[in-house]
Amino acid sequence: MPFSNDKTRLATVRGLLGLPDRDLRSIRRPCGRLELDLAHPGQQAFQALLFDCFFSPVREHPFDRSRGRSFADLETYFDSVSPRADRLIIRTNTAARVAQHLMPTTREFTDGSLELSGLPGVRLAEIGKRHLLLRHLPTGGQIELRDTRSGLDVNDLDLLMDDAAIDTDDHEPAAWIYRRVWREHGLTPSEATASPHWAPTAHTPLHSALMIRAYLWWPGGYKRRSSTTPARRANARHCLTWGHGRTTDDIAQLLTRSPVAIRGTVYTPPSTCLRDRALLRLNDAAIELDGPLPEMTALA
Repeated sequence: MPFSNDKTRLATVRGLLGLPDRDLRSIRRPCGRLELDLAHPGQQAFQALLFDCFFSPVREHPFDRSRGRSFADLETYFDSVSPRADRLIIRTNTAARVAQHLMPTTREFTDGSLELSGLPGVRLAEIGKRHLLLRHLPTGGQIELRDTRSGLDVNDLDLLMDDAAIDTDDHEPAAWIYRRVWREHGLTPSEATASPHWAPTAHTPLHSALMIRAYLWWPGGYKRRSSTTPARRANARHCLTWGHGRTTDDIAQLLTRSPVAIRGTVYTPPSTCLRDRALLRLNDAAIELDGPLPEMTALA
């Protein structure tokens, strides 16, 4: 959301989103204001897909099948989330390791059926000394993983670049085979079946904006688990729930009335007579919010 270029508000945004000064300078408009929601429609669609993945419950997203860490676990590696018009920049101290979990892989069973893991359609577009640029073929959206260390971890990078098929069952050879597809120039047939996950909907701008502001739920520590569950209301796809950190009202105020607010959002607090859920609306889209109660936050 655009806002005046004064030191107090800059400090507020820096603290709320964990952005370093160089990132704040990069999203400053010629008028001196900062703009968070810069993304073109394709980038928005990709960011909405990232929101659905990173905020999904552990192993419940259909693409969350990679070995080791789940999508939800990756947030513990992230230091900040910074938007650009053509990409989302995530600062992390394990860029190549995170990329391993995001790059698409197919798992082929003996009956010929396939399982997708990672993000279908994502390809490695660029390798720098301290960053990896991933591009999503169907939307044109991009995510840049910037390593906060002096360079990418060589061992993690070697594992990322290894194209060898992997048999994961020592007792039954060839029981199933993993194959990385990130070198394919176009979508594979199995990836194309996942197109509904990034197709634009009324919820795309809202979910994209929430992904940009993910640091509001990820300020540090391992108690920061936040995830989506099915919404009760018909006009909402998800309920965003979290058990630690800011209360529902605190988050709602930040999303509607702060320097990091999403322009046009309307907040409806939960009713007091029942354990109801709050609602955040943007045009025809909505998401329910269900965070800790004030008394729970005080005891934490």
